[in-house]
Amino acid sequence: MSLTSPWNRYLAVVTAMAVAHVVTALAGAPESIKGGLAAASVAAGLGATLWGIRLYRPGARWPWIMAGCLLLAVVGSVLPAGVLAGNAPSAADACFMGVSTGGALTLLLILRRRNPGRDLPGLIDAGIITVSAGLFWWIYLIDPIVAGADVGLRTRLVAAAYPLGDLMLAALGARLLLDTGRKSVAVYSLTGYLALTVVPDTISTLDTLSGSVRWHALSVVLWGISPLVVGLCCMHPSMRELDAPSAVPTPDMGNYRLATLAVASLLAPATLLIQFLRGAALHIPLICATCGVLFLLVIGRLAGLVGDMRRMATTDGLTGLRTRRFFQDALTHAGQRDHAVILCDIDHFKQVNDTFGHDGGDRVLREVAARLDGAIRQQDVIARYGGEEFAVLLPQTSPEQARTVAARIHAAVRDRPIAVGPTESITVTVSVGVACTPDDTDSARLPLLADQLLYQAKDAGRDRVAASA
Repeated sequence: MSLTSPWNRYLAVVTAMAVAHVVTALAGAPESIKGGLAAASVAAGLGATLWGIRLYRPGARWPWIMAGCLLLAVVGSVLPAGVLAGNAPSAADACFMGVSTGGALTLLLILRRRNPGRDLPGLIDAGIITVSAGLFWWIYLIDPIVAGADVGLRTRLVAAAYPLGDLMLAALGARLLLDTGRKSVAVYSLTGYLALTVVPDTISTLDTLSGSVRWHALSVVLWGISPLVVGLCCMHPSMRELDAPSAVPTPDMGNYRLATLAVASLLAPATLLIQFLRGAALHIPLICATCGVLFLLVIGRLAGLVGDMRRMATTDGLTGLRTRRFFQDALTHAGQRDHAVILCDIDHFKQVNDTFGHDGGDRVLREVAARLDGAIRQQDVIARYGGEEFAVLLPQTSPEQARTVAARIHAAVRDRPIAVGPTESITVTVSVGVACTPDDTDSARLPLLADQLLYQAKDAGRDRVAASA
């Protein structure tokens, strides 16, 4: 990306304004200057968002919702302060709650398009983090606010809505980071905005509950920078692909993800220990319930991983057929009578690879596998037996039925040409060997006999079916 690109120019503006926020906070500048700088940041973020929409013209609705959130933030900042300043609920509170609601709607729209399938592992991972974060939010933020007796119920409920909104945004942000979609600059900018919103809200609420202003300056700085980061998301070209559907069905359990889930799972017992050391309320029923939910979520995640590993062990990655190991297990459980084995081998496959490359060879393997799968019966088991060799187990099958299926397989492969490139197609044939029980041999020796018959078909000129008399 050029140094003079719109995103790089805006990045320079963001850097300068972030430095200005830090300097004014450290210098103890008057509130009027800090307020003006905060308003300028929101205006810059809103302008960058609108400019990014005009520049990249995304077809989605979420950028407009983000722009609306920033506009609500502008309106809220000029209205009389509400519960955040210790006053009764006001229109400013409605504006800031609208910002949280709009942010949640934005994330939901993005997540829905990025994950058109189920992505159950990603949901479970985000659930683990959300449940742990929810425990923290309740014990240290929501419960002290709701249980407070010095203000009215309406004020307490409005004050509690702020951490609840932050929890909702944190949960959706975790879902975004843990899904299988591409992690671009736009993704990290958007999650950075969420962090710069949730973190200062949280520490400001903790300060208010403790009656101190220790972290007030940090909160002001982070709040001031957050709208600028929204602009970073919308000014980068990757904003057009932010909601693009993911091509990966299952997230990878990498070290970062595993460490994050481990920390989240340990947060509940750690909270109990901290409360005990502080001599505060232990919230034992809540923590026990949280641990139970986390345990079930972790078990569900492990069950998914075991299922994925089992599928990987029994499914060929290229063709989607069963593996040789699965085929042999199925043959072992088939018993000793009334079944057959068909082995077929693609004729002259080495020439295909030599002429059209491995990509052309892979196209042939995938297409042959699909045609074989379409030619067999529902109860039959088909597997990739070797490099270009396939095996079919036909349970409860007579020799005549086995030869009929073998003939159908042979005809299906050579029925029409197979594409080996964008413009090239070739006709592919297979040689087939058929062995049956009980007439030919016992179950354990069926693959060996079928292999011998397969080579008889090859020796006889290929492109044919060989079966014992």
